Amino acid sequence: MQKSSFPKVSESTQQRREYIIQAATRVIAEQGLAALSVRSVATEAGCSRGLVEHYFRNKTTLLVASNDWANRVYLERVQAAVGSLTGLTALEIRLRNLLPYNSTIHDEWKVRVAFWHQGITLPLVEQSNNQSFYAVYSALLADLQQAHEAGEICAKIPVIETSELLLMTVIGLCTSCMNDAELRQKAPMDRRIAMIMGFLKTGDVSSLKVGDPKIDY
Repeated sequence: MQKSSFPKVSESTQQRREYIIQAATRVIAEQGLAALSVRSVATEAGCSRGLVEHYFRNKTTLLVASNDWANRVYLERVQAAVGSLTGLTALEIRLRNLLPYNSTIHDEWKVRVAFWHQGITLPLVEQSNNQSFYAVYSALLADLQQAHEAGEICAKIPVIETSELLLMTVIGLCTSCMNDAELRQKAPMDRRIAMIMGFLKTGDVSSLKVGDPKIDY
C-alpha cells in the first residue's frame, strides 16, 4: 500500500476514515497485531490520536474495519478481473486473486490472520469474520455451479461440498504462505492452482500429480 499525506479538512469524512483504515492495515501488516493501537495508527496516519478516536473508538473497531477493508479490496479486485466471465475461468481468477502472488495480497492475508486470531474471544470480530467467509464461499459456489451446468467439471463432483473444501484448502495454503517465502513464489502457487483445476475437471486424484513436489515444491 502506497502511503500518502493525510486528507485535508476540506476532503470528505469517508476519505479520512479510509485513510485511517489503511494506516491500521499497514501497522498490522508491517508490525503485527501487538503493535496495533489508536496511538500507533495515529502515528502511521500522520494525524492526532483524537482524530482516530473520532472515527474508531478502540483497537477492536480498527481491526474490524481493517479486515473489512481488506476483504472489500479483494472483492472489488476480483469483480474487475472476472467481469462477465463465468464457470472455471471465473473460478481460477478468484483463486489467483486470493493467493498472495504480490505484496498487496500478502498484506491482506496478514490482516485476516490477525483478525481470525482475535475472533476466538471477540463476538464482534467473529460475526464480521463469518460474513467475509460466506461472501467468498458464495462466489466460489456460484462459479462451480455454473461450471457444473456447462459440463466443465466432473459430473460426479458434489458442488456444495467441493466449494467448501476448496475454500478451506485455499485458506490453508494462503496461511501457510505467510511464513514461507518459497511457497509464496509464483511457480509453487501456479502448481497448486493446476492441481485444483485438474481435479475439478476430472474428479480423479491422479490429476493432483503436477510436476515433482521435491523439485517444484
